[in-house]
Amino acid sequence: MFKIRSEADAVTERSPAYAILAIDSEDRFKNYDVAHTTLAVGGYNASPYDFQITKNESMMNGFFTRLALTELCFPWVLPNINSRTDTIIVEWTTGGPSQYFQVTLSRRFTRPADIAAAIQAVIIAFNPGVFTGMLVEYGINGNPQFLYNSLGTAGNATVAFHPMPYNGQPFRDLNGVLQPVVGFTAYNFPNTTKQLFDLLGFNAENQDIAAASQGGGPTFAQSVRYVDITCNQLTYNQALKDTMSQTVARDSLCRLYIGDGPYTGTSTLDPGDPLFCPPGCAPFTIYRQFTNPKFIRWLSNQPVQGNLQFTVYDDAGEVLSSYFPPPPSGNGDKGSDWSMTLLVSED
Repeated sequence: MFKIRSEADAVTERSPAYAILAIDSEDRFKNYDVAHTTLAVGGYNASPYDFQITKNESMMNGFFTRLALTELCFPWVLPNINSRTDTIIVEWTTGGPSQYFQVTLSRRFTRPADIAAAIQAVIIAFNPGVFTGMLVEYGINGNPQFLYNSLGTAGNATVAFHPMPYNGQPFRDLNGVLQPVVGFTAYNFPNTTKQLFDLLGFNAENQDIAAASQGGGPTFAQSVRYVDITCNQLTYNQALKDTMSQTVARDSLCRLYIGDGPYTGTSTLDPGDPLFCPPGCAPFTIYRQFTNPKFIRWLSNQPVQGNLQFTVYDDAGEVLSSYFPPPPSGNGDKGSDWSMTLLVSED
């Protein structure tokens, strides 16, 4: 038998009611007089990647139970060749004792093919009598990897590449001998830092000077692959804490992946094409409207306070502002302002 349901049995479903909590990193300044002064001298609140927004009243009051970051506009202005990824050590010989020199690239956004050409040019310029004929290329046979070949050099020179020694420590050469850091730029970063050696996809095989021709692993020449955006005041009430495979875990509003680059044709280009430009190798604006945002638990009797601290971390757990040193040590480039929209649920 079929039972006829009455109108009283009907259930009406509708979307929850939301309010908007809109955040703009530029609002860390009360006015442009403050902005101009702060950006000129650096210091507190200068960076859009580590700042505090302060208001004299609560940011939001009301009986809401959860919030979620649903929309984000984040200009990507950190060059893939930067203070951490601009140097590498070259070891070479034509049969005698090994010799060493440092390759330093210009800090800028650079396509993989241009990175290969720049490294090749520096090596040849170091000693044209030996290295004329040296080849450094990217994307051979459709593979996204860097390759080098010194078979055409004078005396059939062989080369190897080494990462910069962290914090001025000696580096180990082909024969396992520790070599002192003499004549090299100091690399004063912790050993959790990605550098040019890693950006090129190189590994232990590329430190083997016995090979005159060698390639690295697959790489898109990105210095940073994602960032984590955090605000402890907004994630304070979540009972289940976030975790991650990094050594230090932190609660975050979202993890933003550096994808969907500026050139829509990149995915159709062969990696060997000089115009091949993966995301992160050119400036662009990342826009995300999250299909599955992270919903954050909130206590209904607690307002959102008027002091919110936002910090952006790179994929190694370093604050992104450390890439943009303020004056006098840096050039005053503080990055670019970004904005986001959070939905706050009344239901």
